[in-house]
Amino acid sequence: MIVFAADMSYKTAPKIIAASIIGCLLVGLITAYIFKRATAQSHATRQLGRREDIRRCLLLIARFTQGNQRLFVGAFLLLSVEAVTAIFAWYPLTYIIDYFDGTQGPLGFPGIDTQPWATVVCLSVVLVVLLIVNSATDSLAEIYLARGGRTLGFRMRIGLFSHLQKLSLAFHDRSRKGDVLFRVVGDVKEFEQFIIDSLSDLVGSVLLLIATLAFIWYEAWQVLIVALIVLPGTSAISWYFSTRIKATAKRQRAREGDLAAATQEMLNSIRVVQMFGRGGHDEQKFVDNSSKAMDAALHSARLDAWFSWIVTVFEAIAMVATTLVSVYLLEHKQMSLGTLILVVLLIRQMFKPSKRVIKQWNQISKVFASVERIADLLDQPVTVHDEPDARPAPALAGRVALRDVTFGYRTEESDRGAGTPAADRPPALEDVSFGIEPGEVVALSGPSGAGKSTIAQLIPRLYDPDRGAVLIDGHDIRGFTLDSLRSQISMVLQDTVLLSGTVADNIAYGRTDATREQIVAAAVRANAHEFIEQLPGGYDCDLAEGGANLSGGQRQRLAIARAMIRATPIMILDEPTTGLDVEAASQVLEGLRELMIGKTTLLISHDFKLLASADRVLVINRGRIVGTGTHRELVQEGAGYAKLYEQQLLKPVAESS
Repeated sequence: MIVFAADMSYKTAPKIIAASIIGCLLVGLITAYIFKRATAQSHATRQLGRREDIRRCLLLIARFTQGNQRLFVGAFLLLSVEAVTAIFAWYPLTYIIDYFDGTQGPLGFPGIDTQPWATVVCLSVVLVVLLIVNSATDSLAEIYLARGGRTLGFRMRIGLFSHLQKLSLAFHDRSRKGDVLFRVVGDVKEFEQFIIDSLSDLVGSVLLLIATLAFIWYEAWQVLIVALIVLPGTSAISWYFSTRIKATAKRQRAREGDLAAATQEMLNSIRVVQMFGRGGHDEQKFVDNSSKAMDAALHSARLDAWFSWIVTVFEAIAMVATTLVSVYLLEHKQMSLGTLILVVLLIRQMFKPSKRVIKQWNQISKVFASVERIADLLDQPVTVHDEPDARPAPALAGRVALRDVTFGYRTEESDRGAGTPAADRPPALEDVSFGIEPGEVVALSGPSGAGKSTIAQLIPRLYDPDRGAVLIDGHDIRGFTLDSLRSQISMVLQDTVLLSGTVADNIAYGRTDATREQIVAAAVRANAHEFIEQLPGGYDCDLAEGGANLSGGQRQRLAIARAMIRATPIMILDEPTTGLDVEAASQVLEGLRELMIGKTTLLISHDFKLLASADRVLVINRGRIVGTGTHRELVQEGAGYAKLYEQQLLKPVAESS
């Protein structure tokens, strides 16, 4: 191309140069106009969205890189040195060309021979040194960014994990566990890998591009004008494609989250899936979700390919125009041959970082989709938290009272402050008031959905009431720190949750300093020691996920032992015998009676054997207390409680007949 251009006559060169400039200008303006029209309607919205994406990204980096900013600052400085050395690494070569062309003399440094070989050797040494420095700074920058990226990902995962533990049960009840898991693992990894693998290319390419443009402006500003003509078109194209790539990437990440959620749901309910023969149906749903994720990924790949092709066309136009202008300047003695070669190399080199910037900009669009999902999770409000003036709870006696408590479950919109006000939501509890004396056993009875479990969850502040207060020993529990309050309350739930680890680990979960003797003693009192001894490994037996290798009664007795070892003054038992057969329920009851001795106990149950053991029974219906008394008194009253009791007595007779 250079040889062909050099053969042009003096008269034809200006015409060709002018035509090239006008052609590049027209192509750039037409392309910019087309893409501006294509994006005009949503331009303002996308600008706001882009600014919000960048703001969120910077906030995440600032939030999770505190104390490690030096790694990123050091990487930036190293990349700056790399960009400068990448420009000047070609300069010794162009000097040698001009030296043999006669436009440059030998190096005039003291001690350097005027012979040609001395100049060539000296410049070669400079070239090698510049390349070594260039490579070293690039490698060191990658090391710095790798450390910074790994630290950022580590802290981000820890931050998300900690935040998830503090979010309300309402959030966890409505969220899909697989999608949340994918955000903590998959989306954070996407962001982390961008910092490690792509940020170096992006920042280095931008710095190299700036250094190249500055050098060309100094050497030949006419060439720079030609190169800059193409920028309006490439900028419009970049904007057009990046917005669509981000939208596609966001759909892809959402589909991948759906896949994770569907997989986890299938694994958690595999017994139901196999029992009802729904494997084929669920598999088809998984195939459909996988197909949608694949389509989104392929669409993103097509956008990347078209983007790269269009930029290559613009690169070819710019290279032709630049070469023609450079040859024209050479003919008019305004540029040396070495400078011409240097400028052409730099223009060619300029498009390499431009392509990398464009490629990484597309990657940024995909990363922004992950950043948005991570930020959405971090933006979920913590509705139950320590008040600014909260203090550690003292040793509690266990006097519990609810005073005019009204509570309604919140939605995602109301958590964010944009939903239905608390006063307008259907209340799960309404003006509930009662008290429990230290050591007293109070039972809650009533139909499902009446609000019994809601009361149980208000006492350890799993939720906070909308109106009224929960008091312990006369103090509003919102004045205590959460950890100090919950450390003095134990719960045994209907759905027993066992964690991975050994039997001993599960019993000691609520008391990390428990000795083996204390673990065994708790198991004995919970009527669990006998079956534990029969397990392979006994107390060191590793439990399957969720305790699947144990029966329902065995899991429940482990939960009772876990509550016993804490030795807390307040005990909450939420349907502890539901779903158990007569023998298992009897064994659990033995453990419960031992557990309730001397403790303030709130008992929720439909089992009248348990209700009869309570000191008092509160009958709940539609969020209100509609009856109170002992089991015997309520049966004698002949109201709804007595009818339920009679139905339960008649049920065994009906089943036997």
